[in-house]
Order: sequence, then C-alpha cells, then structure tokens
Amino acid sequence: MLDKQLILGVYDNGDDLLTSVKKLRKKGVEIFDCYTPYPVHHLDNEMGIKRSNLTVGAFLCGLTGFFLGLLLQFYMMTNFLHTFKSWPMIIGGKPQDYGMWPSMVPVTFEMTILFTAFGIGFLFFAKSKMIHGKIAQIIDPRQTDDRLFLAVEPSELSKMSRSELDSFLTENGAIEIRERNLDGSDAVETAAPAKPKAKAKAAPKSEELSEEQKTEKLGLLKSIVGEGSIDQKDDLKEISGVGPVYEEKLNSIGIFTFEQVSKLTPESIKAIEELTKYFPGKIEREDWVSQAKNLMDK
Repeated sequence: MLDKQLILGVYDNGDDLLTSVKKLRKKGVEIFDCYTPYPVHHLDNEMGIKRSNLTVGAFLCGLTGFFLGLLLQFYMMTNFLHTFKSWPMIIGGKPQDYGMWPSMVPVTFEMTILFTAFGIGFLFFAKSKMIHGKIAQIIDPRQTDDRLFLAVEPSELSKMSRSELDSFLTENGAIEIRERNLDGSDAVETAAPAKPKAKAKAAPKSEELSEEQKTEKLGLLKSIVGEGSIDQKDDLKEISGVGPVYEEKLNSIGIFTFEQVSKLTPESIKAIEELTKYFPGKIEREDWVSQAKNLMDK
C-alpha cells in the first residue's frame, strides 16, 4: 500500500482545493484523498465520504452502560428474584425495592456517560488503526504546515488524460503538480511544476518594497482613510482577524481608528497587504469595513 503512486495537486488555498474536488468529481474522476493542515469545511461531502457509523457505536456503548447501571443497583440494593442479592439495604425504614427508580437516576446516568466516552474512544482508534508505533503516512512535510494536497490515482486517467488533468489542476489554483508514492518518496517520474497562478504575479510574497514605494503607498493610504493619532486610538483587536501583533502593524502605518478602517477601498487594502505582508484577501473575506462600521455605531 505504501508504494502506491499518486498524482498530487498542491494548493495554498482551501477554497481552490474545494472547487477542484467538486469539478473533478463532476467529470467522473474519483479523489483518492486530500491532505490539509487545517479543516476545510464541506470537503468530506464533496469527496463523497459517507457519514461515519461511530455515532451508532456511541449509542450502543451508552445503552450498554445504561442497562449495566440499572443491573448493578438492582443486584446490590434489592432482593432481586431472591437469588441475585448482595447487600440489600433499608434506608429511612424502607426497603430499597422496585420503587427506588428516582434514586437510581444519578448512577445510571453516569454509567451511560462513562461507557459512551470510553467506548467511542476505543472504537475511533480501532477504526482508524491508530496504534502505538504506527508510522504516519506523510506524502509531503508541507501538508502539516501551509500546503493542501489533492491526490488522484493514475488509474483515474482513463477518464481524463494526464495533460488534461495537469491543465485542469493549474487552471483551478494548483501552484505545483507532483508524482509521489504514498509513503512520501518521489515517484520515478516527477511532473513539471505547475505555472504560477495569475493572482500570484501581482505581488510575489518574497518581494520587498523599496523606501520610495513604501512612502508612495503610505501617502495613498493616508489620502483615502485620513490621518489618525495615538490619542484617538480604538481597540482594533475587536475586529475579527486582528490580533495584538497586527494591531501594532496597523498603528505603524497610521491606522488607529474604526473610522479609518471603515473607509478602506480595494486599492488601500492592497497597499496595506503589501506594507504589512498580511494574508492576501483576508481583509475582504472577513469584511473588516462592515465590522468597523458596526463597532463605530456601538
């Protein structure tokens, strides 16, 4: 199994990966697997993965705990069938017989929870074969860091030629195409890297701005959002996506208030991203402008 050869599309964006999976399956190409360093919502549905049966297992484990809890208490505290009796108790002058249901609720409840929790844990590890000493199948170290991988088996090329698959992956956001074995080793042949996406050409991440360019972009930013000062400073961390470190970066380029953020335009957002090296598109995706306007109204 570890020497299975795979064709990998390498992505830096979860949305592109999800779109590629959806379109490939519409073309009849089955996805072997996807490897991501963080959850991509709805990816399992688009891959055609069925709902897990672990919920059924959890219910059966809980049911077992429920009945064992009742049996334990009947055995210990009643003259159950006059045969299975251990230590029948008389509490408050009354024998603990079949009218003791209310007092049995806490133990029964806790036994149900106990068996459900441990049962689902054991079932999960058994189902996924996660045992001590098992070697993880890492097809590329970047799958645990900042890259997402879409894996297709060569046998699926009967539905789409290799050149068509490469073109499809490139057009739908793949930044690289590779051939690797499931154990992470390179296949005999390695596909040529995919062409960079069009959006990456605008401003390469590694490019540093000159002092003249920084001055120009700061002037543009100031002309759009206006001037701010530390005396007028708002708590920009209230905007979803802004942390203490990034708040300092915004302050360093002259953005201090919600009002300034509410005036951002696509042009000024691009200038901020180039000045601060922030994640491209994140400001617009999380709609900082609307957030800032709402915070101003409070």
